[in-house]
Amino acid sequence: MSLTARVSCSMLSCFGEEGPPSLEYIQAKDLFPPKELVKEEENLQVPFTVLQGEGVEFLGRAADALIAISNYRLHIKFKDSVINVSPLRMIDSVESRDMFQLHISCKDSKVVR
Repeated sequence: MSLTARVSCSMLSCFGEEGPPSLEYIQAKDLFPPKELVKEEENLQVPFTVLQGEGVEFLGRAADALIAISNYRLHIKFKDSVINVSPLRMIDSVESRDMFQLHISCKDSKVVR
């Protein structure tokens, strides 16, 4: 029996089939499970390619736009343009100016209205 076979056999007998209790065996998906997607309408589709580890949390409609919020970005898609604020930690402040106007100030001096 080879050394690796003996070591793996002895580890199984010591700790059971699960292996040793260690942080090495915890996966990121277990620590940060994705949140369930909330859609305003069932027929809405995510308007961008989702990155590895990114999870879309909200998908809704504005008067003339589609709004998607993930754990990484805020994405607003109009008929003729797109606003993409990423990463979310770039957002410094958000104000509701009027009932129909949202004012987003970013840390890199970008302002989205």
